[in-house]
Amino acid sequence: MSALSERYIYADNAATTPLSPAALEAMMPYLTSEFGNPGGIHRVAKAAANALADARTRTAAQLGAKPHELYYTSGGSESDNWVLWGAVQRYRDLYGADAPVRVITSAIEHHAVLHTCRALGSAQEETTYLPVDNQGHVRIEDLERALEEAHTASLAAGVDAPGAALVSIMLANNEVGTIQDVPALAAVAHSRGVPFHTDAVQAVGHIPVNVNDLGVDALSLSGHKFHGPRGIGALYLREGFSIPPFIEGGGQERGERAGTENVAGAVGMAAALEEAHEGLADRMARVGALRDQLVEHVLATVDDVRYTGDPDPEHRLPSIASFACKNVDGELLVVLLDRAGVAAATGSACSTGSTDPSHVATALGLDDPAWAHGTLRLSLADNVAEEDITELCDRVPRCIKRARLLSGR
Repeated sequence: MSALSERYIYADNAATTPLSPAALEAMMPYLTSEFGNPGGIHRVAKAAANALADARTRTAAQLGAKPHELYYTSGGSESDNWVLWGAVQRYRDLYGADAPVRVITSAIEHHAVLHTCRALGSAQEETTYLPVDNQGHVRIEDLERALEEAHTASLAAGVDAPGAALVSIMLANNEVGTIQDVPALAAVAHSRGVPFHTDAVQAVGHIPVNVNDLGVDALSLSGHKFHGPRGIGALYLREGFSIPPFIEGGGQERGERAGTENVAGAVGMAAALEEAHEGLADRMARVGALRDQLVEHVLATVDDVRYTGDPDPEHRLPSIASFACKNVDGELLVVLLDRAGVAAATGSACSTGSTDPSHVATALGLDDPAWAHGTLRLSLADNVAEEDITELCDRVPRCIKRARLLSGR
């Protein structure tokens, strides 16, 4: 099982992706000779400002947005935090400080959303967590019911207002890859006068993402998920939907997000996103077919393994294969895979030292500990090859069986 004699396969691309050579090349001048602060007025500063403006225009174009609707952030977590806090403050400004207000989200969101909602709750705002079906889909009727309840609560308090400051539903889940019907969900929210945000961090660069087609008011993305640099992301805010600044200080990002801009990061993210969209449809089909080949082999060769998320390729990210393995310790499985030359991930909260099962697995109905603790995610690279799948078809089943023996469950 030693990886020393085997080629290492990185199958944790949903966590982060390697930096694209094209992105690195685009960044290099702004990490070296073109080092100016875009806030200045001399020629060095103006060169940086021009590069930043060009990167914003190029990135916005890839999303169907206008350049002035895109605000640079440090990544997806900051974007999520900003829109949630900002939407609540916007609601207070519109309807009064004493108006009851809630945020509506789903039970399977990234922790950047869930933990922010928890923090909002401690500040006397409420959150409604929508359930999902066993494939990870938010049901339209559940959102309609939550919006009705929010409006009713507002009227009961004597305030004629929607009752909800924001609906925030991710476009694609980071653990199981299920894609939500965001256009339909956003339309329901808008019918009640409530703005809609989607965390598209896992989706951008991997499936077509156009803010107009989605019909959203806000969208979060992060560069390192599609071969851009770490430490750069963006928040799209539809023209006409404004929220207060999250970071105060200087006048950067048109006064909405203080801090000297990460010019090199913005340029690299633009280059990476453009590259990701080149031949996207063909790559989606190729990666999805190889993913399906791997899934079929694992399910055929290992007992008591379930494929999690939506199995329909039309409603799932092409790169993510996710499983629940009965009587397997997920953290042990990841360690064994690493020793066997495979980088993978489990949905359990191992990074915090917790033994709790993944909140996504629980929300999908895997509440039996025998299943919930054995989640496995393999997220394939854009350039995954046939030989990679052949190796994974050999190593993954071996490691699941070995982990089951060692788990003692």
